[in-house]
Parts: sequence; structure tokens; C-alpha cells
Amino acid sequence: MPEHVLDAPVPVQDLRRRIGDLSLRLRTSGIQVKPAEPRFTDYDRIRLPSGEVIGRKKVIVMSGGCSVPTCTMCPFTNLNNYGIDGATSAESLLEQVRRTLARTEDEPAYEVLSLYNDGSFFAPREIPRDIQVDIAHLVAKAGVKRLVVESLPQFVTEPVLAPFVQALGGVRLEIGIGLQSADALVRETLVNTRISQRSFERALTVMSALGVDPKIYLMVKPPFLTDGEAVTDVVESVDYLTGLGVRGMTLCPTRVSRNTVAWELWQAGQYTPPNLWTVVEAVRRVHERLAVRVACVNLRGSDFESVFPDACPVCADRVVDALMRFGESGDAADLPGDCSCRPPLEVTGLDHEAIAARAAQQLNVLERAGV
Repeated sequence: MPEHVLDAPVPVQDLRRRIGDLSLRLRTSGIQVKPAEPRFTDYDRIRLPSGEVIGRKKVIVMSGGCSVPTCTMCPFTNLNNYGIDGATSAESLLEQVRRTLARTEDEPAYEVLSLYNDGSFFAPREIPRDIQVDIAHLVAKAGVKRLVVESLPQFVTEPVLAPFVQALGGVRLEIGIGLQSADALVRETLVNTRISQRSFERALTVMSALGVDPKIYLMVKPPFLTDGEAVTDVVESVDYLTGLGVRGMTLCPTRVSRNTVAWELWQAGQYTPPNLWTVVEAVRRVHERLAVRVACVNLRGSDFESVFPDACPVCADRVVDALMRFGESGDAADLPGDCSCRPPLEVTGLDHEAIAARAAQQLNVLERAGV
């Protein structure tokens, strides 16, 4: 895919500043320290890029939160100890991992451990370097085959990653990176994440050299986009990633939670999460290139309060169930059939000038409302 798809020089510096300032201003930190125990634990089955389906344990440890909390849709600062000095110690992180790995007789079997910290696992402000390696040693002794963590790419460097991989021994490492979009305007301004094309591709190179698998998250309908633009964004992003040889991708339909830009836009009638049929359309357009997963926790999850993507009462649960089945099988036959509620969808290109103008107008609506 041409270079300009990621980093076209779009005159949006003022728009980016306005969105970034609003996103940070809406962040909340609690005044009461939350207990040093995982805030979310779940079990499911996932399909690996190889097609193998295996059991997974997903844990989100209580932490001090993301050190770069700029994204317009992310509510995690509400759920952890973000902004509370000294609330989450390095030892408490280790102890949470120890308890996570202590299997019980009635625990579902799993071979994959997804260990998340509401931020970047390899950011030293979030998890100190020595604690990262200590965690790797614990995981190496726990009998899992694969460990999944998440990080912004700027923290994924050879000096950091090499000792971690060595400490894991035979455990395969997978790093989730929330690229969100291959389009520079969408990624860096509308989502407002601090990921550049250069840092992303450099991280992929480091990971490849060390035998680490990438797991890339793409948003379906970030704030300020229409459903029709969202489908194009997914398709072009998948094209870009497959061109880099990436096979592990997860589509994350946007959901709306408090204290985010997405929430304020939704409250003001300026944004709605993607229709479930938009998610289905995006999957149908890319599944032949690779069997993408849909993060179904974003559709009916219980990890935090959200306004979810939806359809009509007759088909919504059926569509979600079908997407979950597709997530395991990768078989397009498992995608849902049609419903009379399915709204017309005009898939359109990403016209940067029009999108930037719309975003600026929507921000004006929020500002007039006193947000």
C-alpha cells in the first residue's frame, strides 16, 4: 500500500490539539485506591493465526493505568488507579500475577494467558523493567504455551524485549498493538493515539527478529467517522497490514463509555457506535485475506459499562452470537444472515478534508454545550 495511506501530510494540527486537549481533560482519577487484585478475569477459546483453537485466560491486573492516556474512546482511567500516587506498587503487580497463575481444580483449562495492564506492558513508568522480567520468569514456570501482552510500539525495543523473551523460555510471546487504523488522520487525530508509522513498523521488525508474534487491533468506526467510512478504513488497514506480513488481527467495534470524547459526542447526538451490520460488512470484505477476529467483548462485554454497537431487538443477539462463532471458526458460513432492520450502507472513501471539517464542526457543538 502506498506510503501516503499512513502518513499523508494533512493540515490538521489544530484539530489534533483540540481533540487531544479534550481527551485529557475528560480523564478522571479516583480518590479511593482500588484493591490490588485483577479487575477483570475471563475464560474463552480463541483461534490462533495458524487456525488452531485453544483455551485462553484473560486477566486485567489492577495498575496505575496507561502512561499515555490520550485515546478518544478509552475509559480505562476510570477503572484503575490512574493518577493516584503510589496506589499500585511493583510488588502488588507481581503478586497479582502469582495469584493469576495459581491454578485451581475448578478452573477452566487454558494454554494462552492474556495478561493486560490497561496500558503498555513494556512502558517502564507502568511496569519497571526488572518486574517485567520477573513476570516472564513466573509465566515460564506456569505451564502456559503462549503469553499475550499489550504495548504501544515505541516501548517495544530490542534491549527491552530480548531479556523478556529469554526469561519466558519456551513460552511463545504475542504483543498486542492498538494501531486502530492505517490512516494517519484517523489514527493520530480522530483516535488520538501516539503511534506513528515509523514506530509501528520498527516495532514489527524488532518483534520478528526475536520470534514474537504481533496481534494488531483495528477499530471499527472510531469517533468522527461514519459507518460507510468505517468499512473503508478497516479494508485499507487490513490491506496495509497484510502487506507487512501481519496475520494476527482483531477488529474492535467502538463502544462508548463515560469520561471520553466518544461519550461526549454520543451525548450530543454527534456519534453512534457502529451498527452491528456494519461490523459484519467489514468482516465480509476482509475475511478472504485473513480470518480476522471480532473482539466480542466490545459487543456485549461485562468488563465495564458501555453503550454497545447494536441492531434491532430481533437480530442483535443473533448477530453477536454469529460473530463469536466466526471468531473461533474463521468460516464465513458462520457469519449471520440478513435482517430487515439492516440499514442502507454507502461505503465511501476517506476524504480527509471532509472528515476534518466534520470533526471540527462536532467539536464546536461540544464546546457550545460547555464540554
